[in-house]
Order: sequence, then structure tokens, then C-alpha cells
Amino acid sequence: MARTFISRLTVQGFKSFNKKISIPLLSGFNVIAGPNGSGKSNILDAISFVLGRTSAKSLRADRLFELIFHGGEKGNPADYASVIMYLDNSEKVFPFEDTEISIMRKVNKSGVSVYKLNGKTVTREKVIETLAAARIHPEGHNILLQGDVMQIIDMNAVERRGIIDEISGIAEYSDKRFKAQKDLDVVEQKLKEAEIIITQKYDIFKKLEGERNAAMRYQELQKQLLTYKASLAHKKTTTFGEQITKLDEDIKKKTEQNEKLQQEITAIEDELDKREAGIRQVANKLVDISKTVKIEKEISELRSKMLINKDKMDSNLREIERLESLIEKLETLESRKMEFTGEVPRAVQTIVRLKLKGVHGTIASLISTPEKYQTAIEVAAGPHLHDIIVDDDAVAAYCIDFLKRERIGRAVFLPLNKIRPNLFRENELLSKHGVIGVASKLIKYDTRYMSAIEFVFGNNLIVENLDVARNIGIGKARMITLDGDLAERSGAMVGGHYFKHQKTLGASMVEDIDKYRDMRLRLQQETNLLQEEMKDMEKQLKGYATSESAKELLDLDKMRVSSEHEIVEMREKRKKMHERRVNLEIEINRLNIERAKLEAELDAAKAEFTQYGEVQMIDEAVHKLEESLRKVEKELGAIGLVNMRAIEEFDKLRTEFDSYKQRYEKILEEKKSVLDMITEIETKRKEVFNNTLHEVDKEFQSIFTKMAGGSAALKLENPEDLESGLMIEANPEGKRMLNIDSMSGGEKTVVALAFVFAIQRFKPAPFYIMDEVDAALDKSNSMKVGKLIKELSTESQFIVITHNDQTIKFGDRIYGVSMVDGESKIIGLELPKS
Repeated sequence: MARTFISRLTVQGFKSFNKKISIPLLSGFNVIAGPNGSGKSNILDAISFVLGRTSAKSLRADRLFELIFHGGEKGNPADYASVIMYLDNSEKVFPFEDTEISIMRKVNKSGVSVYKLNGKTVTREKVIETLAAARIHPEGHNILLQGDVMQIIDMNAVERRGIIDEISGIAEYSDKRFKAQKDLDVVEQKLKEAEIIITQKYDIFKKLEGERNAAMRYQELQKQLLTYKASLAHKKTTTFGEQITKLDEDIKKKTEQNEKLQQEITAIEDELDKREAGIRQVANKLVDISKTVKIEKEISELRSKMLINKDKMDSNLREIERLESLIEKLETLESRKMEFTGEVPRAVQTIVRLKLKGVHGTIASLISTPEKYQTAIEVAAGPHLHDIIVDDDAVAAYCIDFLKRERIGRAVFLPLNKIRPNLFRENELLSKHGVIGVASKLIKYDTRYMSAIEFVFGNNLIVENLDVARNIGIGKARMITLDGDLAERSGAMVGGHYFKHQKTLGASMVEDIDKYRDMRLRLQQETNLLQEEMKDMEKQLKGYATSESAKELLDLDKMRVSSEHEIVEMREKRKKMHERRVNLEIEINRLNIERAKLEAELDAAKAEFTQYGEVQMIDEAVHKLEESLRKVEKELGAIGLVNMRAIEEFDKLRTEFDSYKQRYEKILEEKKSVLDMITEIETKRKEVFNNTLHEVDKEFQSIFTKMAGGSAALKLENPEDLESGLMIEANPEGKRMLNIDSMSGGEKTVVALAFVFAIQRFKPAPFYIMDEVDAALDKSNSMKVGKLIKELSTESQFIVITHNDQTIKFGDRIYGVSMVDGESKIIGLELPKS
């Protein structure tokens, strides 16, 4: 790579240099030495001045005109300050054919600066641009002023990281990111404004959309309403027409039936006339014969008596039938009454009152119960309280047959020869607190009935209350409390207020049943006697039939009776036919009325259908069409007032809303692009920064090893955050790794210099100027620094201002600066090659 260096420096009127002096410089290690206050640092200021620094403070002055020599003991103040720097161009670093270029900067007492390049006046920007070709910058890290090293030492971690930012050039990316962030802020603002507008529009849009939907639904329902009405009218015309056709068929059929029935009635009436005429002839003949036959009177009396008996028998039978129905109803009422009152059933009372052999009585009548257990024993017995104990199953069967025959009711019988006792087997429960005992052990009875009593009560445990039952465990036994609450083995629980059974049966209803039974019995006996009399009278009539006259009389009488019977039947038949005919005429009239109504409805349906014109029909049943029509009308009613203009307004607003939406989406895309750009910039920024840090760290480790013999490292406090601080760690040979803030003064200086040299190695410049950077170093470290600079000066020019003997001895040329009569003087001494 082409190189350049400062070949000469001409200074006039600048700070302590009054007279024009020219300082020739070597390309290697140049040392400027002299006592404090001699003005040696002014040489560095002169170079910084000519390079184009604009800050007077960085040149150790308050204002630029203060850089002008202000007079000495024997000299007058200068009118201006001028510095000319000559740069070697033998390798054509700069775009000039000359082997050397000159840059001059001159400032007058007004503080106005003038720049010249190769003797031609130019702008500062032109000078900066020319120097930049050789990587020379006014604020470059190749110029170390007094205190710069200490400044690095005193910097916090974030400020140190700023140095890496600067040399990596990520400021460019930071600027881009800053600009992109500003663009993002603008886009965000536009987005917020767009969101406000869209939100406002959206609210209006949604409201109008609802009105539009309601209006469109209203239109759709109106169309459906028209379709359903037209379809219903059309369906009615078809249906009514079909119904009228069917009615016509029914009317015709009924009319034909009526005419045929009339013909049959006429035929029966003709036959009746003939039969009645015949009966009259027989009656006349009987009258004639009865005049000559004495026995006729007796026969007539017998027949009259038979008719009376027959009427009486028919009446008795009807009354018996009525009484039986009444008895059955009363018995049913009695049975239901007993269900609710707990009375002894009538069937049980009847069996007990019969006092049959082998019948001992009911369970309730055969036990004796202490008053305090009365309720519990009744609940334990339940429906078995009125069971009847009998000797054996034969007695039970006889009693059951009797109850069936007499139609009295039902009863439960417990035959002692068959019934099996239910014994209580959970004896461990008897010792539980609150248990009174097994029900069968709490009552008194004759031991003859033990099996029946144990059947009813043996499996029941009497306890004080439900809490005792629950403590024992519901379901472990059938348990009854003293209050009558019941816990079944199944887990079912029955309880509440218990009404004790009444001990007497309602006498009035029983007496009525007995009275009606006696009446029925008397009527049956009377009817039996009448039947016997009828048989005797029929025998007498047969005896009279042996005489010819009587026989003829009897035959005629039989013929008369037979004919009268046939006439009665025919009359009854005629009566029924007349009734059928009347019903048919009523039905025909009803059908005609219905037909007339249908005709009217058909005409109305046709008239309605013509109103709808051409409509797409729906082929469904009338009731379905009517149901659909009701639904549509109901929905139309529910919609209420409709803004029909909403349809057109919505379309206009939707176009406007879509336009805003597109603009919003475009802004979103713009935001995304900016965010992508920021991400890309940040990625590149991280990449550049990390690469720079990596390279500087390599140089730092290498230089520190040369200087101190240990190891060192540069790293971020948070490697994932570029804004975190830069940590400088080192372990001088024989020591542990320390942060720069924890080191001694000399160690800090060595580490700081190593850091500075690493930066300079990463971004090499043609020359380096250092002002007393070794002031805080001891002899050993000064030698290491001097040696390193000597090594580095083979590649770049070094101009080092120092009064450290260890550093001076490594220089190629020494420039001595002294102060004489208020002016700085300088002499050069070239040291022999070592």
C-alpha cells in the first residue's frame, strides 16, 4: 500500500514560535524533547491546526486568534499564525504529480482561517477531502494530545465503547438508523391518523351496514312474502278445486244412497200395509171364534197373566242389574276410602264376622302393643296389619272363593302351615346406642301365631330416631323410628308426619251396601217364583190346545202374535231407515254448504292469484305455505322501520372506506419497509461493530503481550447489546485477570496505550503524533513502550513529544525545544542507528 509522511513542518507566528522555522522530519521515529514550558507540545498543536481542527479548545486556546504569537521579551506580537505541512507524495498517495504536496493554514487576528493546497487557496473541505485519500483526519486517533491516555483510563465503559463505534464507522449506520427511526415516527403518526379516520369511518360503516342488511333483508322478505302469497293462492285454487270435485262425488254418492233408502222405505210401508190388513182379518176371525168357545176366556186370562208376569220379570231383571252396578260402585268407593283412612277392608271384616272354623283373626287383633311403640309397630306392619291368620291353605282357598263368589273384595291370608318367618340376623346391631329392639320382640301374642308374627315383624329393627338409623348405616337393616320414619334395606327412606289409623269402619256406606244386597236377593227370589208360574201357565195352554176350537183359536192367536212381532220389527226397521235418511239429508246439506264455501274461497283465491302476475311458485302443502307465510310476516314485523336509502349510501361509503383501507394498508406496508430497513441497518451495524471489535481485540492482545508479557481482552458487558459498555481486561505477566478500573496507575497506562496502539493498528494512519503518553510510566514500562514504537515506526511515521529518557533513546532523530526570550527555539539531532 502506498505510504506518505510529514516531510517538513514550517511554523511562523504560531503560539510560542514567532519567527518562521522549518522542521525537517524523518519517516521513522521522531522525538521532540525539552523542558516543561518550552513549547514542544505547540508542534503537535501546529500539526493539528494545519490539518483543519476547528475547535480552539482542542488546540489549547479559547479562541483561534489566541493561537497567534502574542510577543516575547524582545519580540513583538505577530500579525498572524501560519503553519505549512509538507507531505511526501513520492508514491503518489495524493492525486498530484509533485513528489511533495504542501498544505497551509493561516489565521489572522480576526480569527479568519485561510487554507492553501500547493500554494492555491482552497476551502477547508477540499483540504479534508485531499487528506482523507491518505486516511488522515483532523480528529483521528493517530493524534494523542496530553491527557488523552488518562482520558481513556477515566472513561466509563460506555464511553470506551464509543471509540469502537467511531473507528468501526457505524456512525454511518447509526445515522441511517436515526433517520429510519424518524421516518418510522412519521409513519407511526400517519398510521395513528389513518387509524382514527378508519375507526370513525368503520363505526359509521358498521352502522350503515346493519341498516343496509336490514333493508336488503326487508326486500328479500318482501319477495318471499309475494312468492308465498302467490304460491298459497295458486295452491288453494288447485286444492279447493280438488276438494270440490271430491265433494261432488260424495254428494252424488249420498244422494244415490238416499234415493235407494227411500225406495226401501216405500217397499217396507207397502209390506206393512199388507201385514196390518192380515192382522185385522185374523183379529176379526178370533173375535168370531171366541164367541163360540168358552175356554177362550181362560186362555185369554192365562195369556194376560203371562204377559204381566213377563213384564214383572223384565222389570226385576233391570232392577237387579241396576243394584249390582250400584253395589259395585259403592264397594269401589269403600275400597278407595279404606286406602286413605287405613280402615279394615270390607272383605276382611266379612271374613272375620263369618267366624269360620280355622280363621283366627287379623294381625292387628291378635297382638298387644305398648302405647309408646304403637306408631312404630303400625309402620313396621304396613299393609300386613290387616292380614288374616288361618290354620292352613285350604281355609285360605275357601275364603278366597267366597270373596270371589260374593264379589265382596280381596284379602291377604297367612296359613300357619305354609308361612315362613323372617328372622332378624344382624344381632350385632342390637347393642348399638339408640336401638330399642326387634319389632316382634316388643309385642305380645299367642305363640301359636309365631311364624305369622315373625313373617310380618321379625325383620324390622325399632330405633329411637333417624340419627340412630344413620349412625348404624342406612341399608344395613329395615329400621323404623318411634315417630314412624322408615329406612328400607334398599336405601329408600320414608318419613314425615304420620296419621294414625282410625279403628272404626264408616258404617253408613256398609249399611247401604248390605241394604242393596238384600234388595237384590229379594228381587232374584221373586223372579225365580215368577219363572215357575210361567212354566205352569205354559203347561195349561198346551192342555187347552187339544180341542179343535181351542187349537184353531190358539193357532190364530199364535199367527196374530207372530205377525204383530214382525210388524213391530218392520216398523222398527222403517224407523231406522227414516233416521238414516234424515242423517243422509243432513249430511248432503252439510256437504252442499261446504261446497258453497269452497266455491267462494276458490273464487277468492283465483282473484288473489291474478294480482301477483308471473311469480316463481313453491310447490308445498297449504299448511306449510301458511306456516312459512306467518314466519315471513313475523320477521317483517320484527324488523320495524327500514332505511331503504342505506343500500345506496352503504355502497358509496364502502367505496370510500375501501379507499381509506387501501391507504391504511399502504402505510402499514411502508411501516413494514421501514422496520425491515431498521432491522437490516441494525444487523449490518452489529456485523460491522463485532468485526471491528474482534479485529481490535486481536491487535490489543498482540500488543499487550509484547508490552506486558501477559494476556488481555476487549469485550462488551452484554455481548447481545451494542449499547452496553466496553470492558478492558488484562493480566500482566504473573497476575490474575483484572478490569482496567481495578489496576494500578502504571498498569492502567500500559493497558490504555496498548488499546490506543491496537486502534491505530486496526486503522493505520501515515503518521502518529503523541504528546507525553509515557509520562506516567516507570522505567521498565517506558522501555517497553519505546521499543514498541520503534518497531511500529518501520511502517508509519511517529512524532513523539516526551522528556522520558527511556523513550528518547529509541528515537531516530531528536528535536530539542527550548524557550529563549519568550520564543521557542528548536534544534535537531539525528541519533546513530543501533
